[in-house]
Amino acid sequence: MRKASIVGFLSLIFIFSCSVMAQDDEERDVLEITLAGGLAIPGGGITDWNDGLDAATGWDFGIDFGYFFKDNITAGINFTYQQLNVDHPDASDTWHRLYNPNLYAKYYFPSESNWEPYVKAHVGLDNPKFTTFVLNVTQNRYRAISYDPALAFGFGLGVFYFTSDYSGLFLEANYHEVLASSIEAEYNNVIYEFNEDFSTVNINFGIRILIGSGD
Repeated sequence: MRKASIVGFLSLIFIFSCSVMAQDDEERDVLEITLAGGLAIPGGGITDWNDGLDAATGWDFGIDFGYFFKDNITAGINFTYQQLNVDHPDASDTWHRLYNPNLYAKYYFPSESNWEPYVKAHVGLDNPKFTTFVLNVTQNRYRAISYDPALAFGFGLGVFYFTSDYSGLFLEANYHEVLASSIEAEYNNVIYEFNEDFSTVNINFGIRILIGSGD
């Protein structure tokens, strides 16, 4: 009987502890997922490069997976795809493409309204695939070839609007710098060098979903 009472008492403590932990979990956001797309505006060496294959404004798409280390601080991983138009009459059906895995951090500024501004920083690797005028055995031509990965970093500003307790919309502007002055590619045993850093300004609109949010 005494053992049963002790087991029952310990069970009540365990149930109460789990209940408190569940309440704590319900009172804070744990994860954020964002999906966004918009304009990608190039700058630097990519706008004046390789026999007139200058990059022009294109578009991008990105996704964030972040963890709340504090109520207003998140950090996580991001992947962004950018496709820049090529401003050349003989290469109108080609693009410059950037595949960008990043680590990011955000700092939100909570307010009593549904609006929540924030700042963001990121660092990662750009994996560029540039349209390049290449030498070919049969005929010289324009071809998209993969260049070495390049270190990239940037920062941005945004504002988030809660449409519900668990989700909302945001508008964000980011500056993205790519240290590409030493990257190169090889095609048919010929080395092609990029030789310049470049950048993009990304203006995006998207949705944000919160997981683990309570009342």
